[in-house]
Amino acid sequence: MPRLLPPPAENMAPEALRRKVELARSAASLWRQYSLSERVGLLRKAWSEVLSRRQALLKLVHDETGKPFAEIQAMELSVAELIVKYYTSNAHRILQDQAAWRPWLLANKRAYVRYIPRGLIGIITPSNLPFMIPAADAFSAMLAGNAVLLKPSEWATRTALWLEDAVRSTGLLPEGLFAVAVGDAEIGQSVVAEADMILFSGCTRSGRQVAEAAAGALKPCVLVLSGKHPMIVFKDAVLSRAAKAAVWGAFANCGQLSVRVERVYVEREAYEPFVEAVRRELAGLRQGLEGDVELGRLIVPERLALVQEQLDDARAKGGHVVGGELLDGDSLLLSPALVLEAKPTMRVMYEETFGPVLPIMAVERGEEGVRLSNEGPYGLAASIWTADAGRAERLGRSLEAGLLGVNDLASHFAVCALPFGGIKQSGLGRRHSDEGLRLFCWPQSVLVHEWPARAPELWWFPYKGLKTKLVSWLARLS
Repeated sequence: MPRLLPPPAENMAPEALRRKVELARSAASLWRQYSLSERVGLLRKAWSEVLSRRQALLKLVHDETGKPFAEIQAMELSVAELIVKYYTSNAHRILQDQAAWRPWLLANKRAYVRYIPRGLIGIITPSNLPFMIPAADAFSAMLAGNAVLLKPSEWATRTALWLEDAVRSTGLLPEGLFAVAVGDAEIGQSVVAEADMILFSGCTRSGRQVAEAAAGALKPCVLVLSGKHPMIVFKDAVLSRAAKAAVWGAFANCGQLSVRVERVYVEREAYEPFVEAVRRELAGLRQGLEGDVELGRLIVPERLALVQEQLDDARAKGGHVVGGELLDGDSLLLSPALVLEAKPTMRVMYEETFGPVLPIMAVERGEEGVRLSNEGPYGLAASIWTADAGRAERLGRSLEAGLLGVNDLASHFAVCALPFGGIKQSGLGRRHSDEGLRLFCWPQSVLVHEWPARAPELWWFPYKGLKTKLVSWLARLS
């Protein structure tokens, strides 16, 4: 019997949303009065208590998304834990007052920057990582002193509601500090209207709408959007490792990752052995909704049609498609597909797929792969595979991507000291790193006059020739 997919969530009532916003703002006013040390201690305890319900969480995410349990543990729980641990361990260094340089002329003053919570952070998240992204972003925002209003995908709402209940039940945080708003894009628009800052993860089309709404209200927003990860394989690469990476990078999470490998450019001399190695790796993958499997299902029904359209387009343009069979339409089970003899004109080479498809194209030289990589609208992640890491790092300067992997891919999220984000139509701003915690605050520049207590500044009224010349001379000495 086909397994019934969870239906999309219905929009919460406007009155219920309004109550959550009011409670969150009240909680934010209280929470910002806590010291940073107090916030760190309470959030560490809250996080520990959330993870004490690990087994229930694993089952819920599996039921809601169809992901293999091992993948949920590795991609969702473990990565979120790394991010929370990093920020709680480094919060004091990142958020403490930062002394600022001042010229010699102003040596009698003290200058520094301090970081003040923005208030209510609106976080809008996709369905593909329903625990990791909301949990990591929410705990980071709360650590910086804010309340959070989370709008999860309507296709992954139960996990977010579970997280809201788990945080509330700890009794450690002010009531309403972390709240979930349930529904579709209409509720997302309400979150944008109510919040003081927006952090959005999702497709470029929706991200553009969020950016336009935020810009109209002069609200800051950070966008992590669609990607089209090019994997460039040189003939001197260790092809066995590169092939394993390509298969995992393309088909992990059933291909539903913004940083996933979306296209491969292989130097012609290595094309056939690379393809053969990929096919061997792919043959060993197990797919299903239960048991020990590597591949689950698609999460959002409309994605199935889009993936099939891309495969049909590739066939029509001379591509050789291996796999891609519809195993169970009701359960959104689509077998992984290779598109061999891929061409730049195929949709699968320039549109985001976000599904279990891997197109592979031969190029004469790896540098041609760099050129082709840059022709599209996206610039989130890219990787270069070669025995000459120095060459790869030099070529990486020419790759239009916010995240670069050299003989590696998709690990940036776990190395949370690195800024995470894209360029071009793949996003605005960065999450993670020091910058990613400070973005939840507005910087306040503080200048304190210390001495002499009574004397006016030389450049104040009245303007006089000798005084003006003295100020100019002192400024040149600074």
